[in-house]
Formats: sequence, structure tokens, C-alpha cells
Amino acid sequence: MKVLVTGGLGFIGVNLASYLRSEGSVSEISAVDWLEESTPAERAPFDHVSEGCFASREGLAMAEKADVVVHLAAQCSVQDSIADPAGTFFENVGKTETLLEHLRTNTPATRLIFASTAAVAGDHDGPISEATPPAPLSPYGASKLAVEGLLSAYRGSFGMKCVALRFSNVYGPNARRQGGVIPSFCRQLLADNRMTVNGDGEQTRDYIYVDDISAAISAVIRREAEGCYQLGTGVATSVLQLAGILADLAPSNAPRIEHAEALPGEVRHNCADITKAQAELGFEPQFDVKEGVARTFRWFEDMA
Repeated sequence: MKVLVTGGLGFIGVNLASYLRSEGSVSEISAVDWLEESTPAERAPFDHVSEGCFASREGLAMAEKADVVVHLAAQCSVQDSIADPAGTFFENVGKTETLLEHLRTNTPATRLIFASTAAVAGDHDGPISEATPPAPLSPYGASKLAVEGLLSAYRGSFGMKCVALRFSNVYGPNARRQGGVIPSFCRQLLADNRMTVNGDGEQTRDYIYVDDISAAISAVIRREAEGCYQLGTGVATSVLQLAGILADLAPSNAPRIEHAEALPGEVRHNCADITKAQAELGFEPQFDVKEGVARTFRWFEDMA
């Protein structure tokens, strides 16, 4: 089986490629990514890496040769999407439509696995399931929801095999350029023993270790799943709880916690109901947040 990963040199793509390699479940795995600053270690899991956009002529040619396209490439910053909504929609929606239309025209049997986000649901106090009415709070979340609509349309109208995986907050090693609270905390602790918390820190997220996301994608490939799946751990962790976990790992016993203004467009609470993924994919997260964060922090220590 041949797999193409768009945005493959990002931290999820690199970890996914290594995971699929370890399983021995694919015969060839390639990446297309316009990132020019990549390391040999990030390229190592791939048979071929193309530097460029997935919607370019070369990127589309690679997609039509694959049995499965894992579509990770995106503008994935909430704050950048607020600063440039139109640019975010072009990158996330317009280019994905180009990919879908190319596959429909040339190789409609190619399966597409799309990295969506729990942000499509917006702010909810309880667990979010696939049936939760979507109400994104940022252009980023809205762009991912728009792509889910495209997948549904191409599946319903043309019989294309598409699946949307709504990732919760993914973290883990190989996050050299990754934003988000866990990488930011790790970098700050190692630089000057502090952590900056936006807002009061009581906001909660469902943090899922990248190997568990890779396992879910592998299950989707094996089972040829379609539709939409919510992926997370089903456990909500506040930012202050996360800071406490990392404080226990820090070089000093008393890291400074500084508070900054809450960020616009950020949801207050977000946690996944993974019942459907458990039942249909056999998905069971293997890493709790303490173990996953410890592994991630050790990776940052090794890279420092």
C-alpha cells in the first residue's frame, strides 16, 4: 500500500510515518511539504519527500499515485486565522477542494483521510461527539468544518472514500516547530524556568499523545473507514493542571507561572467523546497525559 502524507514534515506527519514503518503496514510512504527547514531525521521515515505545496502539479501527481492520502497540511493557527481569515480559507478549503477535484477526475478510488479538529464544535462543557452541533469560534475551526462539508459532498455525489478525523490537542516528540501550550511550556521551562498561562488557566482541553493519533489513522487505513470520528482521550485537563505536571519535571522545583491575556477565538472547554472510534475503529488511547507529557519533555531536553 502506498501512502502520501501532505504536510508530512510536520510533527504529526513525522511521527505517523515512523509509526506506520514500525507496523510494517505500508509498502511506500511519501511526504509533500513546502517546509524547507527540515532535518535528516524528519525526512528519514519517508521513501520520498517533495518540497512544495500539495495542491501544486507535483503534489497532485503524487496524490493520484497513492492508495491513501493522509491530509495533514493546513494553516492551523487560531490566532493567524483571526488575523487573516481569507488566507486561512484559501489554504485550508480552496487547496483541499483542488486536491479532491483532482482525485475525483483522475483516481477516484484513492482514499482521503483528513485531519479535522475538535475546534469545529466550539465551546462545550460536556464531551463532544460527532453528533454535537458544530459552532466554531474561529476562522480556523470554520475552515476545517467547511472541508468536512466538501468531503461529505464528494462522498455523497461521487462515491469517493473520505474520512474526517477530528483531532483533539495533539502533542508529542518531534515538535521542533510546533506551537501550542505543551511545546511552549517545555521550551520556556528549559530556557528560563517559567511558564506563561493565557487567561486564568482554568480552560480545559483533551490532550492526546501523537502515537495514539497515529494508531487511529492506522486503524482507519486498515478498516477502510469512512465518515467522521472524534479522536481524543475523553479526559479533560486544565492548563493549570498541565502546568503542574510539567512543574514536577522541570529542572528547578519552583518554576515561575506568569499570566497573560486570554487569547481571542479560543474555546473555554473542549473534550472528546470517543465512543464511536472505540466501537468502529477499536481505538483505545494508550498514553495518559502524565506519561505523554513526560515523554515529550524528555525529547525537548534531549534537543536542548
